[in-house]
Amino acid sequence: MKFQPPKEWPEIKTTDISKMTMEERTITQEEMDILSPPQNDVSPQTAPLAYNPGEYRPAEGEIVPMFAVPFLRGRIPLDMKQVSEDCRDLVAQVKKIEGDNPATNYTTYFNEDIRISMHELPWFKEFSNVIKDSYVAFCSNMFHHPVGHLQRDDIHLFAWINVYNEPHSHSTHNHVNSLMSGTYYIKTNENAQQIKFTSPNICVNANHQAVDRPLQRENYPDFEFDGVEGCDSYARYQPREQEFLLWPSYIQHEVPAVDPSYQQEGDLGYERISLSFNLKHRLPIDNNQTGDNLSYDFLEENVNA
Repeated sequence: MKFQPPKEWPEIKTTDISKMTMEERTITQEEMDILSPPQNDVSPQTAPLAYNPGEYRPAEGEIVPMFAVPFLRGRIPLDMKQVSEDCRDLVAQVKKIEGDNPATNYTTYFNEDIRISMHELPWFKEFSNVIKDSYVAFCSNMFHHPVGHLQRDDIHLFAWINVYNEPHSHSTHNHVNSLMSGTYYIKTNENAQQIKFTSPNICVNANHQAVDRPLQRENYPDFEFDGVEGCDSYARYQPREQEFLLWPSYIQHEVPAVDPSYQQEGDLGYERISLSFNLKHRLPIDNNQTGDNLSYDFLEENVNA
């Protein structure tokens, strides 16, 4: 059926509501029916009065970060030249065994003998002690875990080296059989690939991706966030040499790909060296002991003071 317009359209009345009194602004039921078909009994509606700021009385209380996820960002000033050389040497040993396999020839993760030999390097004990102490402080301060019964050798540190000589990517994953995970950055620069973290809040991931590009925030210059503050879907960190991140192991993370045309200055071309690790405590692993049985019982005393 074709639409047939009327021969004469009804006259449309207009009114300047700025010249009307509050009572005259009342919308009648007849007018409501014109705007939208009635569904229930609708009472005449009146335009709201001007807002009075003096009536603003929110309840007193406190903001509770109910599902916030703490991250620890720290710095360990080791001899980066020596550490870089040692990391390259160990990964070179892996490449002799793994050959051209791109899934395994960049890391010591899959070769236990080579991975554990890193524990004998002169700088590893300092790295291990700082990471373990940071882990204990993090667990105690942020998660209120009892730590007074622990010694350093009760903390199991599983660490492995990654040396990338070309732009790469690492798909989204998390780490199992550990409480905390982290990465220490040995060789990188401002153009190297970021590490990207996914919010563990499934509702945020499904519905609250409020922006289509990462945004920076004043207090976190090396981080970028996707979403409205407090409802972020993703967070990205730009690696800095001698810095490490520590986060709960259940957090999903990845290394997104970059433009393959990027090259660093120097004969080695592109190079990104990192030392990743997992942490948990009270696990009797002989090859993880450093002989330094520092007791953390003084932390328990401070809590009870």
